[in-house]
Amino acid sequence: MAKLTNTFLLICLIFSVMLMLTCLPHSVESVTHSNQHCKELNQFNCYSGKNEGYYCNSKDQTTTQIRWYYDKGTCHKFNYKGCNGNRNRFCSKESCLNRCYG
Repeated sequence: MAKLTNTFLLICLIFSVMLMLTCLPHSVESVTHSNQHCKELNQFNCYSGKNEGYYCNSKDQTTTQIRWYYDKGTCHKFNYKGCNGNRNRFCSKESCLNRCYG
């Protein structure tokens, strides 16, 4: 019985490791992929308030991108819908703070 239990635990461990190795690259790729498409604006306006824009595709109204906006001395995260919006939109908190706070 102990040998069967040990074999079962070994199979579970191997399966768990394989599953983690399969999923990890996809999650890293999705984060990297979303950041690659973030292009900093040439002109910016730190005081125009948050504007989420609108969905570019009427068939897909679920996809958003994480962006940052400046308000009252700090930067806040928001979900950008992909089209239009305003110039108070940054790819990262660091970029937002560098342009608006510093």
